[in-house]
Amino acid sequence: MSPPSVLIIGGGAFGTSTAYHLSHRGYSNVTVLDRFAAPSKDAAATDLNKIIRHDYPNPLYTRLGREAMTVWKDQDSIFRGMFRGTGWIMSAHEMTKNFLKAAYESATKGDNESAQWMSIAETKEKWPEFTGSFDGWLNLWSPQAGWVPSGQALLRFSQAAQSNGVRYVSGDAGFVKRLLYNEDGACIGALAANGQVHLADVVVICTGANTATLIDAKDEIIARSHCVGIIQLTPEEVIKYKNLPIVDDFEQGILFPPDENGLLKLCSCRFITNYYNSFIPGASIGHSHEDYPEDGIPRQIEQEMRSFVRDMIPELADREWASTRMCWDGDTKDVNFRICPYPKAKNLYIATAGSGHGFKFMPVIGKYVVDMLEGKLDKEYTDLWKWRFGATPPKTGKEPHPWPQRDLGELDGWKGRNKKVIPGKL
Repeated sequence: MSPPSVLIIGGGAFGTSTAYHLSHRGYSNVTVLDRFAAPSKDAAATDLNKIIRHDYPNPLYTRLGREAMTVWKDQDSIFRGMFRGTGWIMSAHEMTKNFLKAAYESATKGDNESAQWMSIAETKEKWPEFTGSFDGWLNLWSPQAGWVPSGQALLRFSQAAQSNGVRYVSGDAGFVKRLLYNEDGACIGALAANGQVHLADVVVICTGANTATLIDAKDEIIARSHCVGIIQLTPEEVIKYKNLPIVDDFEQGILFPPDENGLLKLCSCRFITNYYNSFIPGASIGHSHEDYPEDGIPRQIEQEMRSFVRDMIPELADREWASTRMCWDGDTKDVNFRICPYPKAKNLYIATAGSGHGFKFMPVIGKYVVDMLEGKLDKEYTDLWKWRFGATPPKTGKEPHPWPQRDLGELDGWKGRNKKVIPGKL
C-alpha cells in the first residue's frame, strides 16, 4: 500500500523539515504551499541569524536540542559550514533568575562543561569589548552554543527537500485562503488565492503566526513578534567585535556577533502582539512584510533595545539602524510547540507554534512530526505538544520571557519607518 498524499501549508522551519523527513521516509506525494518562494518571506526562520543551543529547563527540549546540534555541526550534513560556535551568554534579572537557574541545572546533568556561571568581572575580562556596566545582570556562559544564518539554512533545507521529490507551490497558487472539508467534516485540502484547489489525504498546518487565519486557534496560537534592528559596522569595528559571543538577556534582548558582511543584529525579548489590525476577530496574526514593506519597529521598543546595548557596549547604543523589522512567530501560552492532530477535524494535523525558540530544532523536528502522523510519537512528546484548548498554564516562576506583552495598537513609530525617502520628493 502506497503512503498517503500529504499537503503541507507553510514553508517555514516546521513545514520544510516535515516535508524533508516525509520525503526520506518513503512519501512520494508531498506538496508544500506557501505564499512566497523559499525561503518564505513571512517565515520566522527567514532572518539574518538564530541561536543554536540546548540549554533548557525542560530535559525533553535539552535532549532534542543536543540531537539537532549534532546535525548543525556535522560537516557531512546539509547544513555543513553554517554553524558559528561563538558561545552564548544567558542573562537574567529579578524576573528570570529562577528560569536561568533551572536551565543551568538541566544543562549540566551529565555534561558538567556545558554551562558555567560567569561574574560581570569575568565577563568583561574575557571580552574587553564589553565596556558597559551590566548593572543587575546574572550571567550563565554556554560555550557549546552558537548561531547559524537562518534564512540561508531554510533555503538550503527547502532545496534539499525539492531535490528529493517534494513539490513547492508559491505565489497566488500557494497562498491558502481557506481549508476544504468533505460532508463528514474531514479536511481534504485547501483553496488557494487564484482559485486553485489542492487535495490530499493528509493536511498539515505549519503556518506559525498566521495559524488563526485558517483554523480556530486564536486562544491556542498567538502571533507575537520579536523586534529586530540591524547595525552596519565599519571594517574596523568588525575586527574589533568579531569574537563576541551571543548575549541573550531574557528580559531585554539578544545581541549577535557581526556576520561576514559586518551586520550586527539586535533583537528585543519584549514581545508585541497584533490584535490591532487583525482581520480575524479576537486573534493576533502576523503583520506581513509583503503587505506592509515599509513598516519597522515601534519607537518604544527601539528605546528599550538601545538601553540594552548601552548596558554592554555603550558606544554602539545610538547607532543608526541599517534596517528594522518585526519577526512574527506563532506562540503558545506554555511556550511548547503544537505537534498533534487538530481536534476538530479528521485528516488535519498541526505542526507549528515555534514560540520564539523553534528554529534551532529545524534539522530534526520534521522527524517527530512524521512520527506523530504515523502514530509513533513517544508519549512524553505527545503530552508536551498536545492541543490544550487555550488553557493557561499555572505560573511556575520559571518563565523565560515574563515581560508584559504589548500590542501594535499601543505603540507608535512603526508605521512606514523604513520608507525610503527620494531626494526632491515629498
